[in-house]
Amino acid sequence: MLAAALGAGALAGAALDPGVAAAVLGGAALLLALAPAAPVRTAVPAVLAAAAAIGAAGAAAEAAAYDRGPLRRALVAGELDGIAVRVLGTAAEDARDAADRWTLVLDVHAVEGRGVSRPLAGRVRIDVRGTAPRRAVVQGDEVAAWAELFEPRGYGTPGAFDTAGAARRDGVHAFGASKSPRLVERVAAGRGWRALVARVRETARARIRRAVLPGREQGLVRAMVLGDRTGVDRETAEQFRAAGTYHVLALSGAQVALVAALLSAALRRLEVPRTPRALAVCAAVAFYAELVGGDVPVARAAWMASVLLLGRCLDLDADLANLLGLAALLLIAHRPSAVADVGFQLSFAATLGLLVLTPGLLRRARALPLRLELALAGSLAAQLALAPLLLGHFNRLAPAALLLNLAAVPLSAAVLLAGTLTAVCPPSWTAAAGPAGDLAWIAAHALLRSAEPVRWLPALDLRWPGPTAWAVAVFGSGLVLLATERWFRKGLAVTAIGLVALVHGRRPPGADGRLHVAVLDVGQGDAIVIRTPAGRVWIVDGGGAFDGRVDVGEAVVAPYLWSLGVRRIEGIVLTHAHPDHAGGLPFLLRAFEVGAFWDGPRPRSDQACGPLDAALARSQATPRAVGRGVRESWDGVSVEVLGPGPGPRPWRVRNDDSVVLRLSLGRVRVLLTGDIEAAGEAALPPGPATVLKVAHHGSRSSSTSSFLDAVRPALAVVSAGRKSPFGHPHPDVLERHRQRRVPLVRTDRHGTVTLSTDGATLAVRTWH
Repeated sequence: MLAAALGAGALAGAALDPGVAAAVLGGAALLLALAPAAPVRTAVPAVLAAAAAIGAAGAAAEAAAYDRGPLRRALVAGELDGIAVRVLGTAAEDARDAADRWTLVLDVHAVEGRGVSRPLAGRVRIDVRGTAPRRAVVQGDEVAAWAELFEPRGYGTPGAFDTAGAARRDGVHAFGASKSPRLVERVAAGRGWRALVARVRETARARIRRAVLPGREQGLVRAMVLGDRTGVDRETAEQFRAAGTYHVLALSGAQVALVAALLSAALRRLEVPRTPRALAVCAAVAFYAELVGGDVPVARAAWMASVLLLGRCLDLDADLANLLGLAALLLIAHRPSAVADVGFQLSFAATLGLLVLTPGLLRRARALPLRLELALAGSLAAQLALAPLLLGHFNRLAPAALLLNLAAVPLSAAVLLAGTLTAVCPPSWTAAAGPAGDLAWIAAHALLRSAEPVRWLPALDLRWPGPTAWAVAVFGSGLVLLATERWFRKGLAVTAIGLVALVHGRRPPGADGRLHVAVLDVGQGDAIVIRTPAGRVWIVDGGGAFDGRVDVGEAVVAPYLWSLGVRRIEGIVLTHAHPDHAGGLPFLLRAFEVGAFWDGPRPRSDQACGPLDAALARSQATPRAVGRGVRESWDGVSVEVLGPGPGPRPWRVRNDDSVVLRLSLGRVRVLLTGDIEAAGEAALPPGPATVLKVAHHGSRSSSTSSFLDAVRPALAVVSAGRKSPFGHPHPDVLERHRQRRVPLVRTDRHGTVTLSTDGATLAVRTWH
C-alpha cells in the first residue's frame, strides 16, 4: 500500500512547481508527525497520504534537477544549435554496436566548440552513422566524440511514443548525431569498479561469441544472459512480442534466481554458515545486477532476493507481496520517474499477478501431467495482470501467450543455464565450453521456433485501441475479487466483463457534421488523417523513414488512430510510392480493416512497392488507380482528383506523378499536393484553396510564385522533419509565403496540425 501511494504521487508530481512541491512535502511531514497519536483508522490514510505527497515532491525535485542540468540549459537556450561540438565524457554503458548504427551514452564533462571549452555536465546519447571500423568502448572508458547535439524530442503526434519523457526517465539531457566512427576517440581506458564490471562483461560476451554459432540464436543467448540486445534484430523482437513471449528475452527475476540458487547451493555444500552465506549471495546478486545493466526487473529481483536472504538470517517470515512492495518502494525512492517507465510497470504488474492470482487459479485447476496446471495458472495470472498495460502502451493483446509460454519458459531456462555456463567457462575448458555453447544454440533455436505460430496465424496478434479509465477500473475490480477466496466466482464474471470493456470500451469519434484534416508529425514525410462529417476515416499517405529504423505506420500513425478509437479505415490514398509517403502503409493494411486503396500510375519498375504490394494482397482493401477527373463524395465532402493527368506509365516513381486531392465542404477547400514540383503545379487545373498542404515538404523546387498566386491560400501547412537533412522547408519557400502574408504552420515546430471545418469557419489546432 505504501509503494502504491508513493508511486501514485510520483506519477502526479513531475509537473509540480518547486514551491508547491515544498509545500506538499511540508504537509507530508505534518501528517507523519500526527499519525502516531491518531487512531488506526485515521493514521493509515494519513500515512498513505504522506507517502503520496513524498512521491509527488520527489518527482518534482527530480524533474527540476533535470531541467537545471548545464547541458540541458545550454540546449534549451539554443547555444549549441547548428554546430558540431567535441563532447568529452565517460561511457555510462557499453557502446551498442548494431548493424545500422553505433550508439554511445556518455556522462559529459565538457563540450568544445567554436574554439571554446565549456564544463557542461549532463548525459548524452550519440548515434554514430557510417561503416568505418568501430572502436571498442565499454562502461567507464573516457571518450571524445564530434557530434551535433539537440534537445530530446519525439514525434509531436497524439498517441506516439513520448521520446522526451523517456529521455527524462533515463536522465539523458541531449541526443547527438555523428557522421562516422572516425569522429569518436577512446581517450583512456576506464578505472575503478565500473571498469572492472565492464571488463567482466566483455570477457563473458567474447566467450559466448566464441562458443555459440553466429546468428539470431547467438543474439538471443547474449540478450538473455548479459542483457546485450544488439544481436536481436527488429523482426525477431517483433515475433516474440506478437507471441506474447518477449519477456523471456528480457533480464528479470529468473536470472537473479539462478545466480542466487547456484551460489547458495555451492556455499551450502562448502558448509559456510548461514549469515556469511547470505551476505556473499547478496553481494553476488548486486554484482550481477550491475553486470547486466541494472534494468528495473533485475533491480526488483535483486532487492527482493537480498531482503529475503537477510530476513531469513533473522528468522523472519517472508511475505512475497510485501517484498515486492518493498522493492518498488526502494526503486521509486531512488528514482521517482521510474514509476512511469513501461518496464517498471510490466515487471511489477506481472510479478504481482503471479503472486496474488496464481493460488486461486490453482485451487480450481485439475491436475495435469508434468504439473502443467501450475504453468497454465501462472501464465494466465500474468496475462490478466498485464492486459490493461499491454493495451495501453502497445495496443495489443497476445492470447497465444497462454499456450506458447508452456514451451517458451522451459526453453528460456535451458538457454539461460547453457548460456551462463558458456559465459563463465574459460577458453581452456573446451570440454565444457563447446558442448555448453552448442546446447545454448539448440535451445535458442527451439525458442525461436516456439514463437513462429503467430507468423502462420497473424490473427493471434490482436491490435486494439487503448482502454478507457472506466474499463480499467472494472477490470481491476475483477482482479481484486479473483484474488479473494470468498469472491472468486464473482471475480470471474467482473473480470470477463472488464476484459470486454478493455477491448471494446473505446469507441471512435461519432459524426459531428465537420470535416477534420490532421497533418501528422511523422518526421521527414507525409501522413494525413481525414475524418468525414459522418466520422469515417481516410488516410492520405502513411509516412516512413528513409533509413528504415522506424516503422512510422506502427510508431506514429496507428497509435494516433487508436487514440481516437479508430478500428476501420474507410480508404487509403497513396500519393506516390516514395518511402517517406508509403513506408508506414504496410503496417496499417495489416493492423486495420481497410475498405479502399487509391494510388496513381504505377511505375514499370515497381521494386520500391514490393512490401506495400505484399501487404495489399493480404488485406481486404480494394485497389483503384485514380487520376485527374475522378470525383467522389465522402459523406458530403466533395473530393476531386486534380492530378496526375493522363500520360504514359512512368518507368519509376516521380514526384510529379503524385495524386493531388482537393477536398471541399461549403466555402472551405483543402488542397493536398503530395510531392509535386514546379511542372506538376503548373499542370494542375486553376482554382483557389482555403488551406494548402505545401508540396514536397517545402522544397525549393515547389511552391512557385505563380502557383501560390493562383491558389491564394489563407493558410499553409508544411510537413517536414525536425532539422531536415534536405533543408526543408527551404528559406525561399518561406519567403514566398511571407510576402503573400500567408500564415504557415509546420509539423517540425508545431507538431500535428488539425484543421476542423463546418464549411463556413475553419479552426486550427497544433500539438505543441
